Amino acid sequence: MEGKSNFLRWFYLVILSLIWGSSFILMKRGLQSFTANQVAAMRMIISCMVLLPYILHQLKNIPKKSLKYVAATGLLGNGIPAFLFTHAETGISSSMAGMLNSLTSVFTLVVGYWFFSTAFTKRHLGGVILGLLGAVALLWLSAGVAESAQPWKGSYVLIATVCYAFSVNILRNKLSDINALTLTGAALLFVGPPCGIYLFSTDFIHRFCVDDTAFINAFFVFLLAFLGTAVSTVIFNHLIRISSALYASSVTYLIPFIAVLWGLYDGETFNILYLLALVIILIGIYLINYKPRKSEI
Repeated sequence: MEGKSNFLRWFYLVILSLIWGSSFILMKRGLQSFTANQVAAMRMIISCMVLLPYILHQLKNIPKKSLKYVAATGLLGNGIPAFLFTHAETGISSSMAGMLNSLTSVFTLVVGYWFFSTAFTKRHLGGVILGLLGAVALLWLSAGVAESAQPWKGSYVLIATVCYAFSVNILRNKLSDINALTLTGAALLFVGPPCGIYLFSTDFIHRFCVDDTAFINAFFVFLLAFLGTAVSTVIFNHLIRISSALYASSVTYLIPFIAVLWGLYDGETFNILYLLALVIILIGIYLINYKPRKSEI
């Protein structure tokens, strides 16, 4: 039984890494036929529709006093980052976006310290400094690379990770007693409908008539929404149940490597120094997540 449990933990970890690490190349595919705003809006409305049948029966389980926090996680954890990432990928490569996304853990700690009284040690400070240095190095190295024609748009990814950081801290401190899938669906209800209204006010439908690749690229966005939101939420929460939150968070270390592999497959330029900068970021994340044994304290 223990062997089976270990296999499942590894299996779910790998699947999650593949799903979330592939999100960046799927966004890139969507941008081949649609605008950045359209891709983001499609992602939100599809994710909302996928979870709608489930969430309609679960809304009654969410206390009214928690709705403002649910709305905040919808905007900060889903809506705003979706638009920031697609706009970022109009100026940087998908692999670069995936590597910069790993800073979420760094900003989660910083936001937690400043706004939610999270403990902060010298080791944490070292991790934050390393993470930020690695990010600056990535952006500096990407200047002049063909796929990163506008490296300053990498700042959109940094802003998105700050949004994620606020969302994670709100979840931990204000919404920890609500089922994660219920919470995800409810949060999407706050962003999905407005995104749907916006989407159909654009030339979204017309693009299917004039672009032969629009259907296949729309399918890639569907995969992004379905797998990257609904399915991954179920897997992530099951992984936490059969292991631990710390083990599940190790997916952070694998996502950027999957994003890089997709970028290489798609012909994106990869400087070996990117790997060094990424390792610096991941060491910073390790310092932030590391918990010494009692005997070491």
